[in-house]
Amino acid sequence: MMVATMKLKPSDFNRRIVFGKTKDELDKSGNFYVPTLIPELSLWCAPRTRTLNQQYQIMKTELEDTIIVVIRHNPKVNETYEAEYRDELYDIISISTDDTNQTFAYDFITLKKVKKAGA
Repeated sequence: MMVATMKLKPSDFNRRIVFGKTKDELDKSGNFYVPTLIPELSLWCAPRTRTLNQQYQIMKTELEDTIIVVIRHNPKVNETYEAEYRDELYDIISISTDDTNQTFAYDFITLKKVKKAGA
């Protein structure tokens, strides 16, 4: 499996991701409620790029508009959280935990961008 053989360097973890729960709050104009993340956990993550073949395989599936990030294993992170990554809000679709019993275990998190109201 890809998870067990993947080598990640500390320098790969170069992006911040924030996990938390969303709450509807009024926007700057005071007219519309927008989902706002209430941060609970901020971690370093490593973005993963899918191969072209993997991209073709997920076309026309529920995973088509998703991205994958890797974090050091953290039992606090679960599917009930939302995530803010690169100034965008995402739902957590799945968490694949590396259970190879290595010194450093990783969680591969599949994220799907939250659609804005009216979009």
